[in-house]
Amino acid sequence: MNKSLSNSQISFIVFCYTIGYGIVSLPKNTAMNLGTSGWIAIVIGDLILLFSAFLFLYLAKTFNNNTIYEYSEILTGKLITYIIIFIFCIYSISTASIITRLSAETIKLTILINTPSWALSLILLSVVLYTLINEINILGRVFQVIGIFVLITIFFTPVIIFTQGDITNIKPFFSGDIKSMIDTLPSIIFPFVGIEILSVIPLDFKKNNKHISLYIALTILLIGILYVMIVESCISVMGTKSIINYEDALFATIRRIEFDFLQFLKRFDSIFVITRLFIIYSSIVLSLYIPVYLLNKLFPSIYRNYIVITVIIITYVSGLIPKTMDALRTILNYVGYISIIVIIVIPLLLSIITLIKKNRNNNAL
Repeated sequence: MNKSLSNSQISFIVFCYTIGYGIVSLPKNTAMNLGTSGWIAIVIGDLILLFSAFLFLYLAKTFNNNTIYEYSEILTGKLITYIIIFIFCIYSISTASIITRLSAETIKLTILINTPSWALSLILLSVVLYTLINEINILGRVFQVIGIFVLITIFFTPVIIFTQGDITNIKPFFSGDIKSMIDTLPSIIFPFVGIEILSVIPLDFKKNNKHISLYIALTILLIGILYVMIVESCISVMGTKSIINYEDALFATIRRIEFDFLQFLKRFDSIFVITRLFIIYSSIVLSLYIPVYLLNKLFPSIYRNYIVITVIIITYVSGLIPKTMDALRTILNYVGYISIIVIIVIPLLLSIITLIKKNRNNNAL
């Protein structure tokens, strides 16, 4: 069976992973420090995401059809590779466990009030388990379909919100200062993670994925545009002073929207719940695919499904440890800081080592 992915499938995988749980709190986090100029921080974050994608794609092109497990061993040796794998696994499992628990708590508070969060987490991870037993080519087809649905919904959501908003709430377009922008970046980094999935997808630049760089660049540009639309539309309805009081600012804004003239859209939040479940599902699956893939490479003699089950169990148990929502969000912030190591520091160091080795080889010739 051909396990290679098309350019569009890879793009939708990146899109589904990046448009994750962090999108719901993005309006609050940007408005808190920058007010109506929060879109500037999003543009900067999108440029950082583009730079990270360039690093991963450069490594993937240099070591065609290989992943971070192979080319990190070529560049740094086995010991450093094991450390990199450990960091990626801890980061990805932590991300998935926190997203699972936060999502379960949110569903409990808004939809299934009498259902315990541990049961909701178990249901979520059971669906994820069933998905993860499949190879990447199957996941590519799944997230291509999900991605189209999510893209359409996420695009029309801010458009619909704008119809109920007030443009004066998003003025002035430029305010704040450089220090405020720098202070805001760490708090909004989480909505921009996801590009690290490229490190575990073999890319064939000589045949199937010749134009993948263009596809990824356009995907990242689209993500940035959608983020700006979401933040500005939420502020247009809620205002900066009100929106900072809601952790789940996007959903809080959507719940204010009503269309009396369209009965099926009278409560738009009921439609967005479906999209939100798809977003949560995509984030958890793709986050856990990274440790499953890397551990399967590290322990090839172990049946892959056993690795999947072990990763799911670790994710479930670790997600139950935090006792309060505040503790969960604090851990999520720390995971966001670790993501800087994963999406910037590690690929940057590997790229520098690659350039040094290339120059040495050229000088030797």
